[in-house]
Amino acid sequence: MDLQQYKAEDFILNDSFVRYCLRSNEKDVQFWEDWLERYPHKQEEAAKAREWLFRLGLRITPEEKEAEFGKLKAAMEVADTPVKRISWKRIARIAAAAVLPLAAAAWWLTAHRTATPAAGHESYTLFKAGDSLRRQVMLADGSLVILNAHSTLKVPASYNEQQRNLILEGEALFEVAKAEGKPFMVSTGNLQVQALGTAFKLRAYRYDEHTAVTLVEGKVRVAQETTVAELIPGEQLTTGKAHARFVKNKFDPEREKAWRSGRLVFHNASPDEIAATLGYWYGINVKVITRKNKPIRFNGVFNNKPLNEVLAAVCFVNGLQSVTKNDTLFVQPISK
Repeated sequence: MDLQQYKAEDFILNDSFVRYCLRSNEKDVQFWEDWLERYPHKQEEAAKAREWLFRLGLRITPEEKEAEFGKLKAAMEVADTPVKRISWKRIARIAAAAVLPLAAAAWWLTAHRTATPAAGHESYTLFKAGDSLRRQVMLADGSLVILNAHSTLKVPASYNEQQRNLILEGEALFEVAKAEGKPFMVSTGNLQVQALGTAFKLRAYRYDEHTAVTLVEGKVRVAQETTVAELIPGEQLTTGKAHARFVKNKFDPEREKAWRSGRLVFHNASPDEIAATLGYWYGINVKVITRKNKPIRFNGVFNNKPLNEVLAAVCFVNGLQSVTKNDTLFVQPISK
């Protein structure tokens, strides 16, 4: 979601904004101070979010607050739905139920926070995008990740200490902040993508036979088994998941620009084009079936809309219905 569309509840769910409120990360503090100065019309919503955050605990350290805010954020995200904005009354109820009695729990939180995991057992923070909505994640180093629908990102607790390693399932766009001496690496299956000051997209859904790396700017190195390749801006690499079969092609930069902005456009789209676009956009396997004597075409523009709204328009215009079977979305004629 565009930051200028944020309401107070959206600010609360933004990890970078929470760190700004806690003054726990200098980059986040600088970013939000500059951003709020540039967009003064959002200062009221930000102030409301800040007030709610600090109501959760005034007598504990910033580290303890951050741990408790994490519990609240997780509870809010579980309670929220893609089609209904969470209300402030709902936030209050969740806060009361989700946040531990702070004074009584302080000792436990401190022990839990400082415990060292056993060797080989790294702890992770898990970020998930919903079935039809994207999610923005601001990482500790200032890198931005836009998770596509049906995608999961695992961030280790050691992220940004000496290395910046991530694990992705699904699809995400990475806008990587420069950090000398701290390589940025994303792994998916047996494939790794290493970046330096780069914007790239990685697609690796379970249902896809291939994995794709798309380089928008900068430079990346892709490794799979013993095969290694480097990409330059404007190149896309595809490969099989089981074995390295690297194929480089050019991609349409306007298509990627539209994906980044959330603007989905259908122009006289055929059934195959509708299926390919929905699959590309929402990270799902789609098949569009039509009657032989009734060909269809579809036109439409959607800005940051969930899948169900786009499907409703496609089906209504063409007299179709949508059914999900075995992880595949079928768009087909209405049964008589």
